[in-house]
Amino acid sequence: MIVFQTALPAGNRNNNDGSFNNLGNNANFWSSTENDAGNAWNRNLNYNTANVNQNNNNKNNGFSVRCLKDSKIAAYCFL
Repeated sequence: MIVFQTALPAGNRNNNDGSFNNLGNNANFWSSTENDAGNAWNRNLNYNTANVNQNNNNKNNGFSVRCLKDSKIAAYCFL
């Protein structure tokens, strides 16, 4: 399950020309899962909908990264 409490619509950097796209309209977050050597999965949140989309994109695109804490490690640390 993916849970986003808040996300700023930072858009993304285009790998072809370095331009920034969709600033203020959506947020793209990389997944840790690769599709192949050149592509990885990401999640896309749109400003005007409550949907979270899964996409497969070139790793050279500039998407946001969200740091998560592994609950298994946290539980282990507090034993």
